Amino acid sequence: MRNMMNWCCGPDGRPDFDKMMRYMARHDRASKYDAAGWALFFIWVGIAWLAEVSLAVGLLGVAAITLGMQAIRKIYGVRVEGFWVLVGLGFAVAGFWQWVDVEKPLAPIVLIAIGIALLVWRVWPWSRHSDER
Repeated sequence: MRNMMNWCCGPDGRPDFDKMMRYMARHDRASKYDAAGWALFFIWVGIAWLAEVSLAVGLLGVAAITLGMQAIRKIYGVRVEGFWVLVGLGFAVAGFWQWVDVEKPLAPIVLIAIGIALLVWRVWPWSRHSDER
């Protein structure tokens, strides 16, 4: 709360209404981008379903929408959401996996990769997030 108070106040300690208005405009843009992304998602799923496209094409379309919306957020100065970038990359990998018709299932490989990433990120001694208290 104190950070927010410092952020929205001017050097004299009084509220800076210009800063507040910029914050609200950015927040409004973010919600509009989110709504546009969901709208595109539903439109794409409907089109893919009616056109009976392959699962690979459907997944790649969802990946393009998800990653494209995060790129738009970046271009227009709205905070990019890392979770949705990872989800978009996941859809892209799954779409390419289906497209090239790999014989091995994707889920076990993803689980192994997540486990290795957690070990390296949180458990390994040289990890910057390790507890050295």
